[in-house]
Amino acid sequence: MVEKPESLNVLGKVYSITYCDSPSEVDIYKRKSCWGQIDYWTRTIRVYDNGRSTQDIWETIIHEILHGIGEELKLRINKKENHDELGILALAITDTLFRNDFIKLS
Repeated sequence: MVEKPESLNVLGKVYSITYCDSPSEVDIYKRKSCWGQIDYWTRTIRVYDNGRSTQDIWETIIHEILHGIGEELKLRINKKENHDELGILALAITDTLFRNDFIKLS
């Protein structure tokens, strides 16, 4: 099984990753349930994990990485109206990584 990373370096900034058992635990402000969240201030990424497939977890991690890249480079992908496109991009990147065995299931 693929090991889940405990931290990631995004353009020179190290983010720790916390895996949560419930979608309601992901939002540090407890406002909503979500698959993942990145906090630029504390440099943490929180991911809903409990029973999700490895590919789904990695898609969430890549989605949050894209948010981090967008924040650092001041890209428009972090604007609310572009969030769906960011999600599709994360799906495409994750699929490509798995199909080419850059990330292997076992």
